[in-house]
Amino acid sequence: MRYAKLALQDLDAGVRAIHDVAELSRGSLRFAVTPTYTASLVGPIVDGFHQLHPGIRIDIRELTQDQMEAQLADDKLDIGVAFHPAFSADIECQPLFEETLSLVVGRSHPRASRRKALAGHDFGKEPLVLLNETFATRRFIDQHCARHSIRPLVVIEVDSIGAIVEIVRRGQLATVLPDHIARVQEGLHPVPLDPPLPTRTAAVLERKGAYRTAATRAFLQLLTEQFGKSA
Repeated sequence: MRYAKLALQDLDAGVRAIHDVAELSRGSLRFAVTPTYTASLVGPIVDGFHQLHPGIRIDIRELTQDQMEAQLADDKLDIGVAFHPAFSADIECQPLFEETLSLVVGRSHPRASRRKALAGHDFGKEPLVLLNETFATRRFIDQHCARHSIRPLVVIEVDSIGAIVEIVRRGQLATVLPDHIARVQEGLHPVPLDPPLPTRTAAVLERKGAYRTAATRAFLQLLTEQFGKSA
């Protein structure tokens, strides 16, 4: 069954190769991104790509990394941005940039003006709103807390970065998010932690051996130029 599936994927790739247009006057791109990168990455990269190649139709999907890897493996996506390393052996991972996560609060939160790092035992007392456990970001946070014997006080779980941003911005709850989200969202303030969360690596994900269309190659080049080695 696996070999039949691979044969069908190769056939589909062959059809796309026949219809591929090297000068990028037309074509399509199937791109996915994890929710933590939607606000800071999708707007700039897609706007820039469309200006360069207006004839390319772009299908953008916001997915968890598990969902993204499954769709890449099934040849339902061309490229995605998530985290290194990949979970599946069928997926290739190209590191893009390093990012840090911090405690993030709204401007009316008691810790909004804090400059000193928040100790682990105090972090464990802070009421939090976090992504649910289907997200790689949540699992990353939970692993950090377990390593340092911290029991986070999670009072709300959601499946949307947008919901977290609005809850934190308007209320007294805190969250843990990548620093770049706090930078692009008005009214959010990062608070350093001690011990700090380790950096993690954003990465471009593709199916191993997948055919790269001209649109995919051009998009990957622009993605690397704009975001490679910077967060």
